[in-house]
Amino acid sequence: VVNAFNPKTALFFLAFLPQFTDPARGALATQILVFGCLFVLLALCTDSLYALAAGTLGAWLRHSARFRSGQRRFSGCVYLALGLAAAFSGSHRQHA
Repeated sequence: VVNAFNPKTALFFLAFLPQFTDPARGALATQILVFGCLFVLLALCTDSLYALAAGTLGAWLRHSARFRSGQRRFSGCVYLALGLAAAFSGSHRQHA
């Protein structure tokens, strides 16, 4: 559904798919339709696998105390680094 309303997807199909059509093999509209359906089928398979993997990994990470501890430490280090960057960055404007 997201790709149906994405103009980049339409541009991709208009620019990329016609390169693989051959007028000698039949109607161009049918070939583009077949390629489009093949793309949707492949995207459905890969996106479903990504969703299953993310769900499994997410469930495992939610129950991992070691991951939560590491996540807190990592986010703390990120906040410290951002604070230090803000503290040491200053205006480098030259006054005339």
